[in-house]
Amino acid sequence: MSPLMGRPSLRGTALLGRELALLLAILISSAPLSMLLDGSSWLTLTLAATAPVIVSGAVLRSLLRHLWLVPLVQLVVLAVMLLVMESVQGLVSVSDGPIALVTAQTSIFPGAMSELASGTAPMTLGSRGTVAVVLLMALGALILDLVYVDLGWHTPTGLALLGTLLIPALQAPEGGSWWTVAGPVLAGLLILATRTLHADPSYIEGDRRPQAGPLPMPLRTTGAAVVGTLLIASLAMPLGTALPQIAPTQVALDMDVINQWQNRDMPQLGPVMIDDDISVRRSLLEQSDAEVLRYSTTAAEPSYLRLRTLNSFDGENFTADVSGEEPLLGRTAFSDARTDGTAVAGTSADLETTEISVEDLAGDRLPAPSDIRRVTTSDAEVSDALSVQPTNGEIAMSGVRTSLVGLGYTVTTETSPASPEALRTVDPAVFDQPLEAGYIRTEEVPQIAVDLADQVRADAGAENAFDTAVAYQEYFNSSFAYSLTVNSPPGEDPLESFLADRIGYCEQFAASFALMMTSQGYPTRVAIGFTPGEQDGDQWSVTAKNAHAWPEVWFGPEYGWVRFEPTPSAAANGVSTPSVTEDGSGQDDSDAAEEPSEAPTTEGPEEASASEEAVTTEDPARSADASTSDGGGLVTDPATVQRVEGGVFTLLILGFLVAAGGAAAVVLVRRHRVNSRDARWDQYVQGATGDDAEGERGSGDGAGDGPLDPADAAILAERIRRRAGELAWTELTWELVVRDRVLRLIGWTGAWGSPPQRIALDDSLPPGRALEDLLAQIAAGDTEVTDEDHAAAARIASACTAARYAAPLPEPGAAAAAQATASVTPPSAGSARDAAAPSTPGTSTPASADGASEPATDTMASLRADSDQLIALIRRAR
Repeated sequence: MSPLMGRPSLRGTALLGRELALLLAILISSAPLSMLLDGSSWLTLTLAATAPVIVSGAVLRSLLRHLWLVPLVQLVVLAVMLLVMESVQGLVSVSDGPIALVTAQTSIFPGAMSELASGTAPMTLGSRGTVAVVLLMALGALILDLVYVDLGWHTPTGLALLGTLLIPALQAPEGGSWWTVAGPVLAGLLILATRTLHADPSYIEGDRRPQAGPLPMPLRTTGAAVVGTLLIASLAMPLGTALPQIAPTQVALDMDVINQWQNRDMPQLGPVMIDDDISVRRSLLEQSDAEVLRYSTTAAEPSYLRLRTLNSFDGENFTADVSGEEPLLGRTAFSDARTDGTAVAGTSADLETTEISVEDLAGDRLPAPSDIRRVTTSDAEVSDALSVQPTNGEIAMSGVRTSLVGLGYTVTTETSPASPEALRTVDPAVFDQPLEAGYIRTEEVPQIAVDLADQVRADAGAENAFDTAVAYQEYFNSSFAYSLTVNSPPGEDPLESFLADRIGYCEQFAASFALMMTSQGYPTRVAIGFTPGEQDGDQWSVTAKNAHAWPEVWFGPEYGWVRFEPTPSAAANGVSTPSVTEDGSGQDDSDAAEEPSEAPTTEGPEEASASEEAVTTEDPARSADASTSDGGGLVTDPATVQRVEGGVFTLLILGFLVAAGGAAAVVLVRRHRVNSRDARWDQYVQGATGDDAEGERGSGDGAGDGPLDPADAAILAERIRRRAGELAWTELTWELVVRDRVLRLIGWTGAWGSPPQRIALDDSLPPGRALEDLLAQIAAGDTEVTDEDHAAAARIASACTAARYAAPLPEPGAAAAAQATASVTPPSAGSARDAAAPSTPGTSTPASADGASEPATDTMASLRADSDQLIALIRRAR
């Protein structure tokens, strides 16, 4: 089985039996996936992912002598399988080449992770999700195949298959059918049983483990296993009730009070429901493209649209336990909803009109802006059933259809008179009113919220409700990240998890803000509804992705409930900073700049400074981020920024080192190529003289000391020219071969959109015509061919033609050959110009009366320079 474990490898039926047992066990243990994946896809995907891995493992172990190669080849099989699946799903095209295939993975798998994280069980997988699930399953099967078959570790394999019981724990903690539990148990028992059932007796030879081989006392062992199982089953329930319970949820917004307008019995494809029984988070995840309503407004900046108001925290949840049908404390507040159509704090010029048309919504509440003054509708049935709740600011209906599709209504609202200065100077006594009236009830604010509220308020130096609220708003906006897919770890309090991890979604931001403000004595409630949506011409379109939750702080009857926005702009669902906080920052700055000599206000210098530091301005990039970020965008905190900067710095250093190493490698390779080419020319051309002279060198003393015979010098010079012409032709041919290979590779990978033209030497033509044809091919492109190029080609063609077709040269005399060996110096590693330079007077190179040795050297250098010129032309050709 595993030579590493001191046992022989499995072969034949023993190997096949174990592979089939593992495949069956994996299929059985995947039963819990039926709670996560819709229909029978859990079984088909498991089979499609594991069967190729297991079958290839059985075949490879039978064929390969080196078993360490098996998992490597299985990885290749897995990669091919994924490539085929992606091609069938239409995610990639094999014809695009490997670069395009690798690049496509960077979009496939992030999209798959987002799909899996945002889905709800049981889910129907898309193409990307299918690929990701198959990859995870196949990798798991590959690991189990290695551990079980090669290493023989039965216990870890069995426990891993039993562990599939935990897969759906977070998504479906209520459990599933009995067979979703029985499947993993049977799979684990099947693997554990194979420890004692071996078709090949040689397998257990040398295995000293106690479980190797048949059980010595099977009945006793079986009885002990049965007793242990019964004890666990009988003690689980009483011990479970006696052990400490998990802490109750303290932040989750329980929306049981609005189940009436959810209409759960309506078809899945019917009107959109903002499923607040769970959270608006579900709407953001599942129904991002469904348009809920459209509206037009005379307001310069449309406000949030309220559906429900949650006024009490009972220690576990925010709930709406007060109808708000009567004004708070028996008197009206500015934010109370009215139906008389008159302005409270200003004139009729301060009234704004919003005409709303419901496109896809159901329930017993109508979305509406804050500070309502009148509601009208053309539907008589709806008009009679409407009831405006003053304190909550809600428009409620009773006894009407649940579906609101097609309903049109008009809401008149009033612009709030609140300003930063006015809110800072509110009488502190007004903050007790909602608490004394029982509208805001806080039986228990978690201590972690109290401690954090004290710390943030102290750090900001806030001395009043407005500055405290702005400090909390800025704290959440700048220090927390937004994510719809974050989950609190099992058994951990959601509030503690949210404040510790600094990442969450709108309900967590709103609820935490409300608890922190209330702990400071400033009553705060939570509202749910929609952000203003996106402008579409003269109208605004609100979709389910605009579902939102936000906090509202009480500032007394004169100003009522004022909205704040702790959710970061990365929510990308239309969140916006309240104008009152924007005005607060700008007003403080302008006052300080324009009126430095005025008498100080009631605020002291330290208080004014604290106020200025606490009030925030909207980041100019926030609106852009909100429009471009997706639903899972993140706002990083300083620690994250520091880590990213450190990572970027490290990557830059590594990139520099890699680039420097690559540059050095290129220089060394090029230098090696130049030296090799010099040596090749030296060796190739020296053959024109060295072989002829070798047998004649010892014929007599001083044979090489006399002048070179002109006839013999001419013969040797021609021989050198022919050799140089053949070598130049060989270099041109090889350059064209390399170019053709590179173009084929680049064209196949798709890295070059429009590859250069193909050019080639026609071997069927004489050298002269072949080179002229090559130059014509190059000239047909975008590369200019000069007269010098034609002249170089003619010289190479002439030398190559002479080498191929001219009569063989006669052998020179012994003295001439020896003299040629001593006098002809091939070109050095320098340039062709250096090789072609005449010898310096006074050197040891002898010269004949007519200088016959120098033309031979010049000819060789000239042909090498011609070869260099044509190679450069070929490389420039496009």
